[in-house]
Parts: sequence; structure tokens; C-alpha cells
Amino acid sequence: MFALPFYISNLMACFVKVQSQRHALRGRVNSFLYTPVMSRFIRKTFGEKTKTVKFVRQHTPSRFVCVVNDKYFVKIFKKNMGKRLKNFEFLVNYVADFIDVKIPKVYASNNKHMYVTKFIKGRSIYDFDKEFVLKHEKKLLNQVDKIISDLQSIDVHKIPNAERFCVALEATSKKAMPESLTDDSVLAHCDMNVRNFLFDKDFNICGLIDFDSLCITNDHGKDKQIFMKYWNRYKEAK
Repeated sequence: MFALPFYISNLMACFVKVQSQRHALRGRVNSFLYTPVMSRFIRKTFGEKTKTVKFVRQHTPSRFVCVVNDKYFVKIFKKNMGKRLKNFEFLVNYVADFIDVKIPKVYASNNKHMYVTKFIKGRSIYDFDKEFVLKHEKKLLNQVDKIISDLQSIDVHKIPNAERFCVALEATSKKAMPESLTDDSVLAHCDMNVRNFLFDKDFNICGLIDFDSLCITNDHGKDKQIFMKYWNRYKEAK
């Protein structure tokens, strides 16, 4: 029954020709239909009533993101995530102690396919003038390298029951998964889009978000490869 709103919104989207409009329709319909569920989750987790719910994005027919009360991100999945969301919650909160930049604490629902994180204050890369950003490219790349190094310096063999994180939480990172822990195994964010970094006014990275794909991998260059792909898109965009 929890997937029923997705079914309804996806069915309605079939009658919309433009892809961006289909995404928007799915998101708005799901935001409306899931509001009672999100409200109960926020109240149970933070003891706060829901005042506003804003649809953020829905690029796929199987998950979407909302902002509640302008300070909580809620991500909802169509598919039953089972133990994977609780594994995700544990791993993200474990990693937060080892990295200098802020990482949002994750609260995963015990019986629904959703999780919530608090807002981290910071600016998007798109809040800066592009000429300014390109001028500070070296500074940015050095900071990204430091974050990747911090992640990879975490001893994955000391993570409780670490073998479970060799299975990706999201399909985007499955290709990098080892079948079991090895001496080469490291942690990777696996979604280092430039949009997922937050900056202070001096263009220092102060936060990193969207850890859905965090996992153990043997591919030490994966995070840098992903970042450079999105960074080059940013540079080439008009």
C-alpha cells in the first residue's frame, strides 16, 4: 500500500509529454499524498508539527525528495528498502565522526521506506558567480581531494559487520562493489555531484550531502572520477 501514491502519480504522468513536466507532476502528487506519512515521521523523530511541505525534485519514478518546515529533507522510496535504509543510517552517522566537513545526521524510518535529515547551512556552487568559481578551481579540487582522502582513510575493517556495506544501497554504485572485504577496500561517497557540496562565503566546503550511495568499494578513483564528470559539465555549461 505504501507504493500506491507512486503508482497513481506515475499513471498520471503517462499523459504528460514533456519529461520535466512529468517529473514535476509526480513530485507534486506524491508530496500531497505522502504528507500525512511525512508529518507523522517528523513528529515522531523531532517532536515537531508539520507546517509546510515543499516538493524538491523527482528525477525517477521510484523516489522523491521533499523539504518539511524549511529545515528537514525527507526522501521517500517506492521500493521496500528493508534493512538497507537502517544500514545506510548507521554507516552515514558512523562516517560523520571522521570527516572535517558537516554531514547531515540520518534518521531512517523503522517501518516506512523513507529517511529524514536536517538542513546543513551553506551555499550551493550555483550561488556564486561562475567566473569566481572557476578562478578558485584549484582550491576546490584540493578540498575535494581532502574529503576523498578522509573517507578512504577510515578503516573499513573496524566498521561493525562491514560486509553488509559491500552491497550498494543504490544501483548507481553496484559496479564498484567488491564481493567481500579486501585489503584494498575503502569507503566512497559514489555521488560526488558538485550540487552535493555546500560552501561558506569564502568558498570553503562546509558540508556534503546526498549519501544514499555511500558504500565500500575497491575502486579508489571512483569518487574523483564522478566529481570530475559533474565538474566538467559545470564548466562547459553556458
